[in-house]
Amino acid sequence: MRNLFLTGASGCLGHYVLERLAQEMDPAHPDRPAYHLYALIREPNRLRLPLDRFPAPITLVPGDLMRIREQAALLRQMDGLIHMAAAWGDPTAAWGVNVTHTLELLSLLDPDRCQQVIYFSTASLLNHALEPLAVAGRAGTDYIRSKYDMLMRRQESCFWPERMLTLYPTLLFGGSPYHPYSHITGGLKDVFRWLDLIRFLRVDASFHFIHAADIAQMVAHWVAHPPGGGDWVLGNPPLSLNQCVEQVCAYYKKPIYFRLPLPVRLFRSLAFLFRVQLSEWDEYCLQHRHFVYPAVSPESLGMVSQFPTVATLLEAYL
Repeated sequence: MRNLFLTGASGCLGHYVLERLAQEMDPAHPDRPAYHLYALIREPNRLRLPLDRFPAPITLVPGDLMRIREQAALLRQMDGLIHMAAAWGDPTAAWGVNVTHTLELLSLLDPDRCQQVIYFSTASLLNHALEPLAVAGRAGTDYIRSKYDMLMRRQESCFWPERMLTLYPTLLFGGSPYHPYSHITGGLKDVFRWLDLIRFLRVDASFHFIHAADIAQMVAHWVAHPPGGGDWVLGNPPLSLNQCVEQVCAYYKKPIYFRLPLPVRLFRSLAFLFRVQLSEWDEYCLQHRHFVYPAVSPESLGMVSQFPTVATLLEAYL
């Protein structure tokens, strides 16, 4: 049985990953769990999963990534790390959690024992060729700039590149009574209240999305079959914003009689009208509206996505 240390288990993605790994059985001994899971939890009451229903032993480790050195002895007993914790909003927390203490966490692992690190970043840092965007590190939000800094500094860890798998989720959906809702999922109903207006507008933009349950499925595969190091963007096939609106309208049987294009200059005019100062990062996102990558989904690994289309999301959440 392998010891796995998880951070960020109380978040939306963390719930799904913890749940999936807790159900994995040892292929050599089908009656035994594959892993002993150690979840670093700052607020144990935020964990919604019924832990006693899973076959795997799950040890909740009360603590905070900002004080990760307190877990030094435990970390040296780990065979693998899945690092999902992240911070945003507060600049001090963003740089502390996303960079300083992430590097400290990696340094506390035993390089002779720990054979795999799965580190979660964000696709916002990359261009279409999976190269780091300098503008993200220079002008992004505190969250994006700190994640960019960590991306640039991951070579400081002895696990990079051969044993560090860096994953870059695209737009993340997820949530249920047993899983916290992602920020995007939580805002769906508010957005679709405007569907009767949105269906008559056209915006030139593209994106990927993926559900946390599908990410958990891929993580379980990579933990069981370590691919070594690498960079993987996680997402279903790209979808234009106009296609997304068309699929939502088809689902609700709302006809689209015409569509008015929204040019970029209109967004700039609205920002000027409401006295909103667009940052360099805002300008970049307006100019580069097609966030399309060579992304992977469960199908890329020979598995089946639970949420491959917009319709499957609508059936689950609206």
